[in-house]
Order: sequence, then structure tokens, then C-alpha cells
Amino acid sequence: MPSLSIRRLIGVCLAASAASPLAAPAQASMIDQIIFKKCSQAMADDFQKAGKTPPDGMVADTCNCVVEQVGNRQTIEQAKTFCSKQSLQKYGQP
Repeated sequence: MPSLSIRRLIGVCLAASAASPLAAPAQASMIDQIIFKKCSQAMADDFQKAGKTPPDGMVADTCNCVVEQVGNRQTIEQAKTFCSKQSLQKYGQP
């Protein structure tokens, strides 16, 4: 069987969680961890490219928000938009 890329794996995990609203806590936790890790890495990469340092707590707050929003059936893009706005209101433009 061919190996899955991480992007495909996340898509499969998200599709599985959407199809099963009563996912076992361990499954939800694994999906949450994948989303949080990918979010954190993307934010770290963006800040590094911009030559800036995020305020303390910003990355964790933003990525926890994304995990929560995806858990509430928002798409990744919807969650990212919502949580980015919320983070900018709380922390300002770094």
C-alpha cells in the first residue's frame, strides 16, 4: 500500500472525524494534536519568514482556537480566519 503524505493523512483524519460525530476520545485527541502541531508549525514558519517573534501565548491561543473551531465543525479555513481575527484583537499586530 502506498504511504500517505501528512497532508493526505490530515484530510483522512478530518474526514473520519466529520463522518463520526461520536469519535472515541483517543481519536479526537490524535486529530486535535495533528491540527495543533500543523498550526503551530505554520505560525512559526510565518513569523520566522517575517523576522518577528510572536507574543507569549499567541501561538498556543490561536492554535487551540483552531482545534476548537474544527471540533465545532468549521473548516480549517473558517477556523483559521476566525482565530486569526480573535488573536489580532487580543495580541495586536506583532
